[in-house]
Amino acid sequence: MSATTNTGATEATEPTERQAPPAWRRVLVIVIIIGLLGIGSIAGVHYWRYASTHVSTDDAALTNDLVQIAPQVSGTVKDVRVEDNQLVQAGQLIAVLDDAPYRATVDQAQANLDSAIATAQGAGISVALTAETGGAQEAQARGAVAQAESGIVGAKADVERAGATIANAQAVSNGAEANIGTAQAALDAAQANRQRALTGVTAALAQVEMAKANVRAAQSGVDAAKASSDKADRDAQRYADLVSKGAVSTETAEHAVSAAKAATAQTEAARRQVEAAQEVVNARLAEVESARQQITAADAAIAQTKAQLTASRAQAGAAVAGVHQAEAQRQSTLQSIQQAIARRAQAQGQLSQAKTTPHQVDVSRSVRTQALAKIAQARAALASAKLQLGYTRITAPVTGYISKKSVEIGALVQPGTPLMAIVPQQSVWATANFKETQLGKVRQGDRAEVRIDAMPGRHFVGHVDSIAAATGSTFALLPPDNATGNFTKVVQRIPVKIVLDPEQPDVDRLRAGMSVVAIIQTH
Repeated sequence: MSATTNTGATEATEPTERQAPPAWRRVLVIVIIIGLLGIGSIAGVHYWRYASTHVSTDDAALTNDLVQIAPQVSGTVKDVRVEDNQLVQAGQLIAVLDDAPYRATVDQAQANLDSAIATAQGAGISVALTAETGGAQEAQARGAVAQAESGIVGAKADVERAGATIANAQAVSNGAEANIGTAQAALDAAQANRQRALTGVTAALAQVEMAKANVRAAQSGVDAAKASSDKADRDAQRYADLVSKGAVSTETAEHAVSAAKAATAQTEAARRQVEAAQEVVNARLAEVESARQQITAADAAIAQTKAQLTASRAQAGAAVAGVHQAEAQRQSTLQSIQQAIARRAQAQGQLSQAKTTPHQVDVSRSVRTQALAKIAQARAALASAKLQLGYTRITAPVTGYISKKSVEIGALVQPGTPLMAIVPQQSVWATANFKETQLGKVRQGDRAEVRIDAMPGRHFVGHVDSIAAATGSTFALLPPDNATGNFTKVVQRIPVKIVLDPEQPDVDRLRAGMSVVAIIQTH
C-alpha cells in the first residue's frame, strides 16, 4: 500500500521537474521563422518577376553551317593538302585535280581565237578592197561597152562600103565580060554577036530581078528593124514610167534605153542597105540598057572588037581580082562585127558584174560580221576552258575546320562528288525548341543567354534571330492528324534560332550538337 503511494508521489513530482524554455529562445525561433518567411517571400517575388520576364528550355542544342566541298569538273585527284579537323582559311588550296586535259582545251581554245581574229582581219581588208575596186571596175566596164558599141557601128559601115565596092567591082567585071562576049561575037559573026548581046540582056535582066529581090529582102530587114526599134522605144518608155513609180530599178530602165538606141541604129543600117541594093538595081538596069545599046552597035563595033577583046580580058581579070579583094574585105569586116559584138557582150557582162559591187560589199561585211561573231564565240570558249581549268584547283570557300574528308590522291571524281565538308569557324548558333505557351512575349531581337552543358558555369550572350514559321511536328515524317478522332492535346514546340554575339571568350570551343539551356529575356 505504501509502495503504491510512493509511485503516485513520484509521478506527481515529474511535471514540476520540466522547466519551460526561456523566452529568448521562443523569440529567436519566431524571428528565424519570420526571417525565413521574408527570405522566401523575397525569393518568391524575385522568381515571380524573373519568370514573368524570362522563358527557358533545356530542349536546345548548338547548330552551325556545314559547307560541302565537291568538284565542279571531273578528273583524277592529284594532291590533297588538308586533313580532318584542320583549320583552313577562306581561299586556301585544299585539293588539286589533274589539269593536263583542261590545259590542252585552253590551248585549243586560244588557237581557235587566234584563227578567228586572223579571219576577221582578212574579212575587214576584203570589205575595203571590194569597195575601192568596185567603182573603178564599173567605170572601166562602161568605157569598154561604149568602145564596143562604137566598134560595131564602124564595122557595119565598113560592111556597107565593102558591099558597095563588091557591087562596083562586079559591075566592072560584068561589063568586061560583056565586052569580051561582044568582041568575040563580032569576030565570029555579027549574028552571033547579036545573039550573045541578047543573052547578055537576058542575064542583065536576071541580075536586075536578083537585085530587086535583094531590095525587097533589105526592105523586109528595114521593116523588122523598125518593128524592133518601135518595141524597144515602147519598152524604154514603159520602164521610164515604172522607174518614176518605183516599180523597177533605174539600172533596168537604162538597159531598156540602151536597147532602144541599139534598135534605132540597126534600123538605120537596114535602111542604108536598102539604098545600096536600090543602087545595085539601078546599076543593073543601066547595064541592061547598055547591053541593048551594044546589040544595036554590035554590027558597027566589029572592027574594034579585037582591040577591045584584049582590053576587056585585062579589065575582066582586074575586075575579078577586085571582086575577090572586096569579098575578102567584106568577110574581114563581118568578122570585125562579130568580134565587136562579142567584146560588147563581154563588156556588158563586166558592167553587170561591176554593178554588183554594193552586194559584194554587203557580202564581205556579212562575212566580217560572221568572223567577229566567231571571235566572240572563240573568246567565250576560251573563257569557259580557263574556267574549267581553274576548277581543277579546289579552294576553301570559307574559314573553318575540315570534316568528313573522304578523298584521297588518285581518286577519279565527278562533278558533285562529296570530297569533304568545312565547318565554318565562329558560325555556331543555338536552336531552342520552346513550348508554344512560352512564346507569347518572345520577339525577334530579344536578348538571350545560352548555358553550355559541357562548360559548367559558362554562359554566352546572344539574341533571338528568328522564330520558325511552324512547329517541329509539322515537318515530321508522319505529322499528327487530329482529324482522325483520337485527339490528345499535346503542347507543341517551336524552334527558335538564337545567334551568339561575336568576340566572346571561348566561343571557338563551341561545337555543333552540344546540349545547352536557352534563356530568353522577354519584355
